[in-house]
Amino acid sequence: MKYTGADIFLESLKANGVKTIFGYPGGANIPFYDKLNSCKNIKHILVRHEQAAAFAAQGQSRTKKGVGVCLVTSGPGAANALTGVFDAYMDSVPMIFISAQVPYSAMGSDVFQEMDTIGATMSFVKHSFLINDANDIPRIINEAFRLINEGRPGPVHIDLPKDVQNQIFEGNTKVTRFEENKKEKSYDMSEHTISKIIDSLNSSKKPVALIGNGVKLSNAEKLLEKFVDTLGIPTVSTLHAKGVLNETNKNYLGMLGMHGFYHANLATSNADLIINIGSRFDDRIVGTYDSFAKNAKVIHIDVDKAELNKLVKTDIPVCCDARYFLEKIINTNKLKPLNIEEWKKQIDNWNTQKPFIWETEQFSVKNALQNINRNTEGNLGDYIFLTDVGQHQMWAAQIIKVKNTCSWLTSGGSGTMGFALPTAIGVSITNPDKTVVVIAGDGGIQMNIQELQLLKDYNLNIKVIIMNNNFLGMVRQWQDMFYEKNYSSTPISSPNFKALGEAYGLKSYSIDNESDLKKTLETEFKSKKPSVIEVKITKNEENIFPMVAPGTSLENTIVK
Repeated sequence: MKYTGADIFLESLKANGVKTIFGYPGGANIPFYDKLNSCKNIKHILVRHEQAAAFAAQGQSRTKKGVGVCLVTSGPGAANALTGVFDAYMDSVPMIFISAQVPYSAMGSDVFQEMDTIGATMSFVKHSFLINDANDIPRIINEAFRLINEGRPGPVHIDLPKDVQNQIFEGNTKVTRFEENKKEKSYDMSEHTISKIIDSLNSSKKPVALIGNGVKLSNAEKLLEKFVDTLGIPTVSTLHAKGVLNETNKNYLGMLGMHGFYHANLATSNADLIINIGSRFDDRIVGTYDSFAKNAKVIHIDVDKAELNKLVKTDIPVCCDARYFLEKIINTNKLKPLNIEEWKKQIDNWNTQKPFIWETEQFSVKNALQNINRNTEGNLGDYIFLTDVGQHQMWAAQIIKVKNTCSWLTSGGSGTMGFALPTAIGVSITNPDKTVVVIAGDGGIQMNIQELQLLKDYNLNIKVIIMNNNFLGMVRQWQDMFYEKNYSSTPISSPNFKALGEAYGLKSYSIDNESDLKKTLETEFKSKKPSVIEVKITKNEENIFPMVAPGTSLENTIVK
């Protein structure tokens, strides 16, 4: 049997452990799909829009169930997928993006559905490969799998022309997978640097640990817990690091930043030392850079050297991944409890002075989220939560209780509306033992609502909870607070979500009071079937607080 480029591409994917591909067929990838149909070891998930293929692949990668792979056709198919690829890049998600291409011999002549996908992706992938010879396929695929997790993780793009898919492969058909170098990673972190960090911690009176997504990406959660508990250091987290440290840990203050907790923001702003492990000092967590922690010594650990001293002046920059750093500093056996009781009392006082309001008197998003908590808190390990982007996202980040980092997925750096539903599909396909809960707004859910069909097709255990307040809430809040209540284009109408869910063959509800919501959640969370639950919230929904207004510092956190 002679192997074609499409055959050897599939063999190379299988060799690297790929068992699922999320995709959509088209003219340029027909040879690949022709071979995929008879491939017994790879399952194909047919999405309803190419953007959903990229997000679903993210869902697999973000929950660490292997590398997510998406496949689209040329031109508009590739263009449609780019938002999901960009989102993966911004949140350091490793995935393989395969775009079919017009025949290599025709490239550059503007033939039907030709697009320069290499050029289009150049700024938001780790690397783009254009394959012009089928004999290079095994090598290029292995290289792609090496690159996605090397240093800072991210997506890699492979452009696969149609004629290369049909080309006869002349190499060894027994392809081998990329073998990761098992040797200890080499980072430039000397014993002197470790001693400086320990001395800085011991001499600080008001320290704060800031933890980011890099702890999750390097699988360093248990090491972080030991580090934090040994020191007894007050700890804040970014949006993506929710769940990295157990939320019941006595040292954990919660999320910081634009919608972070008041005491977490005040502690960070008034600290005399900040040790940042795995966060890039994004603008959403620091407020204005010129006023951020201006009296603090800054220690920054990041695997991406470009992030060190990029935005915040750093006294001790360390280029390595979080796991390497934590292993090294813990293994010195020189960490000891910090003498900072007065500092902890001050933080407690801030929390007492301006506590977070967990529920409201009227039926609200907060109350709906608390009802979700009451139905999941007894067995948190059975649930994975995803949010879309907007007010509901920030409330969920503040309120929803999660088991670990892989139980909480959201779009951070890109802030992509339409993220949650298609990503949940990838999560559910590759985590069939979990109940997947989508928390979305009435705006974002409509951006990829066509993917509800997959919940029916694959009988996925996904609960889609739509917080409907008839507004694009986050933009409306800014208009309310900073644009004299000029609600330009933010009131939004929606379809009958209950009828729409039923049209897709899903059990669906429309709820406008807390009593009915409680009963519905109790019923649906016991079921393993997909469902759609619309939660109707009054148009006068409160704004999301705390909030750091644009152009201000964490010190100026608004609580109402």
